[in-house]
Amino acid sequence: MPGTSALATLLAGVLALWGIAHVVAGRAAASRPRPALARSDNPGARLGAAAAVGVALYFLAPITPLPVYVVAASVAAISTGAAIGLGREIGAVFALPAYAVPSLRVRPPSTRGCISGEAAVAAAAAAALTAALAFGVRLLGPSDGGPVFLAAVIGMLFERWLDGAWQPHGAARLAPTVIAGAVGASLAAAGVILLP
Repeated sequence: MPGTSALATLLAGVLALWGIAHVVAGRAAASRPRPALARSDNPGARLGAAAAVGVALYFLAPITPLPVYVVAASVAAISTGAAIGLGREIGAVFALPAYAVPSLRVRPPSTRGCISGEAAVAAAAAAALTAALAFGVRLLGPSDGGPVFLAAVIGMLFERWLDGAWQPHGAARLAPTVIAGAVGASLAAAGVILLP
């Protein structure tokens, strides 16, 4: 099993990716007002909530009978967090129609449970880059990147749906993100197990 330096490199890469997106989104929004985000709607807080699931799984991996699958699950939770964070960061800038998950009905921008096209592209890019970085630091094997990417995108879409369906308030507003991180982790573990 890779050491904690690989996990630290992955987390630093995700943080750098989010920081770049934050700066780019800030510059793009400079000419137009950006909708005010509640503290728990902060994309960075959402990224951190799902990444915390991944870090916890990573440190539980050595005591499990099959640590390779748990490490892939932890990477998927971190990748889900990156997809959620970057999708929300980029999606908050553009005042374009959003699409309800899963019905794809057109909704006004910033509607809970919806995602814009730009946010979806940013989320998919974040999931792909995170999986690629995890492969680069040897947290994932050659055939594990695809299931991790797919699990992260599905986890991000699940988070959007759950946030819209549940509409939690207060401290519970990050609960859909934590649950989505766990869903992404579970899907990735299943995908890695099922692939030869």
